[in-house]
Amino acid sequence: MIPYSNPEEKPTILHYAELMSDQLTKEIIHKDQLSNKDEALHLAKFFWRIVERSNQEDKETGESTEYILEKIIITFMAYFRSAGYGEVWESVEDDN
Repeated sequence: MIPYSNPEEKPTILHYAELMSDQLTKEIIHKDQLSNKDEALHLAKFFWRIVERSNQEDKETGESTEYILEKIIITFMAYFRSAGYGEVWESVEDDN
């Protein structure tokens, strides 16, 4: 299971998955785990897409998603490592 530390993490991820019409991310989040390296790669890339999209939205709304994104990145980093996909996370993180 993905170890969310804040109750707003999962709804935030699903919100962006819906905004970006990302069915695979929705499936991963609903089943609460990664099943393979392809899913790990997809979810890691999706996180950085959330960052880009939230930056745009924050400029438009004057709000800040920085706090919840920090919580999500900590959760994802810990989960990817514990699930055996730490190298996938790090490779995507290095590209961003």
